[in-house]
Amino acid sequence: MEYAIRTHNLSKKYKGVFAVDNLNINIKRGEIYGFLGQNGAGKTTTLRMLMNLIKPSDGEIELFGQTNYKKDIYKRIGSTIEYPGFYPNLTAEENLEIHRRMTGIENKEYIKEALAIVGLELKEIKDKKVKNFSLGMKQRLGIARAILHKPELLILDEPTNGLDPLGIKDIRETLISLKDKQGITILVSSHLLSEIEQLATEVGIIHKGRLVEEIDYKELQRRNRKYLKLRISDDKKACYLLEAKLGIKDFDVFENNVLRIYEGIERAAEISKLMINNDVDLNEMSLSVDNLEDYFVNLIGGEENV
Repeated sequence: MEYAIRTHNLSKKYKGVFAVDNLNINIKRGEIYGFLGQNGAGKTTTLRMLMNLIKPSDGEIELFGQTNYKKDIYKRIGSTIEYPGFYPNLTAEENLEIHRRMTGIENKEYIKEALAIVGLELKEIKDKKVKNFSLGMKQRLGIARAILHKPELLILDEPTNGLDPLGIKDIRETLISLKDKQGITILVSSHLLSEIEQLATEVGIIHKGRLVEEIDYKELQRRNRKYLKLRISDDKKACYLLEAKLGIKDFDVFENNVLRIYEGIERAAEISKLMINNDVDLNEMSLSVDNLEDYFVNLIGGEENV
């Protein structure tokens, strides 16, 4: 298995407090890795360490299988950390031209290509100054600058932050296209649970500086199965009835007097009849499915931590 990024007990401490605490993430090449966490969870601090913008307090960063790498390895990486800044009175092309010269990119055609990839056609924005761009256009321009030198790895910090649903959709489609058509590995941080759910092939969940879980999205989908939700008067009796009378064993008591039944959900009518005939009040029965938000809330210890 080839990895673009691996961290080994990576930590960053400020004034005795860990912003990132023994973080171990594993990002496979060719994947979109969703780095999910609340604001302040340590996402940006991690990305800044990965890009050598700040030094770790402890631990090790492995890039493309190397731990003892030279600074020129960052030529293989594109990034936008925090909000992408531009010269507002210049056009997109002029901003990218400055970046091209500063980074020593020889081919001027890369500017046109990068803009086209992110959906900013040069002929449509040629004379438009960046100060007149929408937030979504600025975010796309930030990605264009990050991929101008044709990197193998792209690191993006909250690229959909502040965008409307259409802007989020545009960025999502751009990133998926970069992965599928350009073969770029992408690490994208976000606090938007629904966005990571639709974008990532692998998810790393960070909470208070620590990695809570790292999971393949297909496995996450498998775990977040459909279930029959029952709100009943006596959960202990209901559990006994399900096992003893119907042979159903794959269920959880999610909270007091609420059951989630994962097995035999097509037997809803039979389950309902069983409860009623055995004096268990059935106050609610519904077919539901967990999403990433439910999973995230449960993983970090409940809604009081969200």
